[in-house]
Amino acid sequence: MRCQIIPWQVTLAPMPDNAAAIAPLILLTRPKAASDAFAFALRSALGPVDIIIAPVMAIVAIGGFPDLADADGLIFTSAAGVDAFAAQSERRDLPAWCVGARTAAAATAIGLRAQSADGDADALVALLVQCAPRGRLVHLCGTHQRGDVAARLSAAGLWAEAIAIYDQRAVRPNPDLAMALAHPGPIIAPLFSPRSATLFAQAAGDAMVTPVALSAAVRDVLPAAMAARCHLASHPDAPAMIRAVAKLISAHAAG
Repeated sequence: MRCQIIPWQVTLAPMPDNAAAIAPLILLTRPKAASDAFAFALRSALGPVDIIIAPVMAIVAIGGFPDLADADGLIFTSAAGVDAFAAQSERRDLPAWCVGARTAAAATAIGLRAQSADGDADALVALLVQCAPRGRLVHLCGTHQRGDVAARLSAAGLWAEAIAIYDQRAVRPNPDLAMALAHPGPIIAPLFSPRSATLFAQAAGDAMVTPVALSAAVRDVLPAAMAARCHLASHPDAPAMIRAVAKLISAHAAG
């Protein structure tokens, strides 16, 4: 049975007169492992920034792993897909077509021959159409997916299918989320997927948060008021997200 976000309200303290002097807080709501990794990357790049981790989603493997006996290549649009594959299959002899550098690095780390599209779903589709690999391509994805990668490849004449091997399951936010949303200064919320952005918006309600979205697809699932405050990364990858966060912090420091 799927977990559901239970509606709740966060009572925010009035904004103090010296709010401009209060350092921004970075609120990370991805699954714990991904949030820990991004927090480390943020602090490595920016120094001792204030971060609270309060996941609104967990990655959960689902049963019935597909038969890959006749697969000729794998497609991954997230490192979570690579992790779910690695936990359920011992095959390492297949090429892996990956949406970006982080996903490709995860695939390489488990022994796959990975190639990165260095972009988003559109870039991945374009790369595969250009390279036109032969045989059966299997997109190992989550239950909630965007981009219609396999369908678009099939329409372009490639043999591709999407098979969900994990679920991006909603979880009840831990108490740290309420503490973060009550922060009296700016709150910056990096959002990496439409699914996590949807769950974050449900949990955050009307809180005055400044989202940083990996792509327009992530921003576009947010409520209008939150989307209006949203900043887009210049490229759909973690380094660009860090640069966007750094720009917001610098702008706040400059007043």
